Amino acid sequence: MLLYDRQKKILDIMKQHQSVTVDFLCEKLFASSATIRRDLNEMSRLGLLKKVHGGAVLNDGANQDPPFVVRQQSETASKKHIAELAMKFVKDGQTLFLDSSSTITGLAREIAKSGSYSILSNGIEIVSVLNESTRIKLYSCGGKVNNHSSIVGSIAEDTVKRFHADILFFSCSGISENSGITEGSEDTAAVKRCMINNSRVKVLLCDSSKFGLEFFCRTCDMNDINVLITDKKPSESFLNKLPKHIKVYY
Repeated sequence: MLLYDRQKKILDIMKQHQSVTVDFLCEKLFASSATIRRDLNEMSRLGLLKKVHGGAVLNDGANQDPPFVVRQQSETASKKHIAELAMKFVKDGQTLFLDSSSTITGLAREIAKSGSYSILSNGIEIVSVLNESTRIKLYSCGGKVNNHSSIVGSIAEDTVKRFHADILFFSCSGISENSGITEGSEDTAAVKRCMINNSRVKVLLCDSSKFGLEFFCRTCDMNDINVLITDKKPSESFLNKLPKHIKVYY
C-alpha cells in the first residue's frame, strides 16, 4: 500500500474509533509496526492526531478532511479513470460548479484542456489549474482557507448562492446506504450543499474506497444526486437501494 493511501486509511479508521493502537492498525492495514509508527510520527507532525503510548488519538476538532497532499496522491489511477468518465458530461459553453476535492482536481485538469466554460470553485488547487486556460471564465469563492486546499465559511457560501450552474461535479469523504453522502467537516459540507441547491444536474465522483464509510456531517441524501461516477461496480445491494433516477457509471 502506498504511503498516502495508508495514511488516509489511518485517518478513516481513527474517525470511526477516535483512538487506536499500533497493533490494531497493523492488523487492519497489513503493515509492520515500524511502518505504522513512522506514519503516526509524520501524521502527528502534521497535526492530524496525537501520539500516545502504544497508539494514537484523534485531535480535538480533527474530524476534518485529511491534507490535500494526502488526498491528491491516494487512489490516483481510480481518480484518473473517474475524471475521464466525467468528461463525457462536460459540454462546451456550460456553467459549472467544482468543489474542492482532490478527485475534482483531476477533472479540472481535463477540463482545462478542452472547451470554453464559466466555472465557480472553492478549491485553491482547482482555481490554479483552471487559471492556465484563457478560454475559461473563472470565479473563486472568498472566505476562510481550510486545510490548505479549500475556501469555506459564510462568505464562500454567500458567493455560491449568487450563481447558478448547469452542472455540479463534487466528491465526498464517505457514501453509504444508510447515511447518504457525508464529510468530516461541517464547513466543507455546507459549501457543497449550497452548490447542490444552485445547480441543475448533480454529478458525484467517488472512488470505491469511500463506499460504506460514514462521517459526522451529512452533505445530502442519495435523492439529491443525478449521476454517480466511480471506478468499480458497486455491490448489487447498494445498487438496488439507489433511487431509480440515478445513473451509475464505472
